[in-house]
Amino acid sequence: MRGLFEGKVPVRGLRLMLVTSMAGCATVPLPEGAAAGDVEQRVEVQPCVVFGERHDRRRYEGVAELSLEPWHQAIATIVLQHPTVGTIVLDPAFGVEIAHDLSRVPPWFRVVSGSAEGKQPAVDGLQAAGIDPRSVREVLLTHSHWDHTGGVRDLPRATVRMSQPEYAYVGSLEHYLEPGVLRHQLDRAWKRIEPFGFEGPAVLRFEGSHDVFGDGSVIAVPLPGHTPGSAGFLVRGAGGKRWIFTGDSTWTLRGIEKPAHKTVPIDLDRAVTGESIGRLHALHLEHPEIEIVPAHDADALDLLPVCGSP
Repeated sequence: MRGLFEGKVPVRGLRLMLVTSMAGCATVPLPEGAAAGDVEQRVEVQPCVVFGERHDRRRYEGVAELSLEPWHQAIATIVLQHPTVGTIVLDPAFGVEIAHDLSRVPPWFRVVSGSAEGKQPAVDGLQAAGIDPRSVREVLLTHSHWDHTGGVRDLPRATVRMSQPEYAYVGSLEHYLEPGVLRHQLDRAWKRIEPFGFEGPAVLRFEGSHDVFGDGSVIAVPLPGHTPGSAGFLVRGAGGKRWIFTGDSTWTLRGIEKPAHKTVPIDLDRAVTGESIGRLHALHLEHPEIEIVPAHDADALDLLPVCGSP
C-alpha cells in the first residue's frame, strides 16, 4: 500500500480514480435477515500490537470520502497471550525475506507495496518485545494477502488457521503473484494449515461463527468479499473488554462508521464486501463497547498496548 498516492499516479488518473470510486460509495446497506444474537465469551486473552510500518495519509486515500482529514495508516501484527494456548499471532505482516518477496513483483505492484525499506519483519518486532518467535503456537489469518502472511514462514512451530474458503482460494492459485497473494509465503507452512468452517451459530450480524479454541476466547466470523474467505476475529480481553479484528474489509474505521468502500477498487467482490461492511456498521451501532480494529488503521491499532511496553 505504501506509495500508492506518492506522486506515482498521474494527477488526471488519480482524479478519475477518485471520482469513479466516490460515485460508487453510496451508503452500504445491512443485508436483510442478518443475525443479531450475541455469543458468550469466557476466557480472556491479552492482546498487543507490533507495528511493521506506519505512514501518514489523507482520508480520501483509504476510504471513499472527499476529505483531507488524516488517515494514519499502518501494517501491523497482533499478538494474543492465551492462558493455556500460549502465544498466538494474528496476521504476521512481513517476513525476514520481504526484500526477496518484493524483488520479483512487477513494477505496478511496487506502486502499491512500496519497497522493503522501512518494513520491520514480524519476528524482529516480536523479539524486540521480548517474545521468542519459537514460542508462538498458533497463527490466525484474516486473509491471504502478502502483508498479512509474510511472517508465517518465520514461525515454524505454529499451527496456521485460516477459513476453509480462503484455504481453497489460495490452493487454486498458480502464479507468483495473484490478486495481492504471494502464494510462496504459505508454501512452507501448507502442511501446518488447519482450515476451519463457520459451522457455529450466527452472531452479532454475522451469518456463522467458529470458536477457534473451544473456550470462547477467540471467535472467527465470516467477512467475505475482499477475498473469498476473509474472516474477522472477535476476542475477549481483560475485564471482558472485546475487540474484533476485521482484516481488510475496510482499511479505516471511518469506512465502517460511514459506511463506505475503500477508495481503490481492490476487493475481489465489491458487492459481497459491501455486505460485510454493512454487518460491521450494524455492529458498530449496536455494540459500541466492542472495539473494531481494521488492519490498516493506526488510530484503532493504537488503542492496543504495544507489545513489550510497560
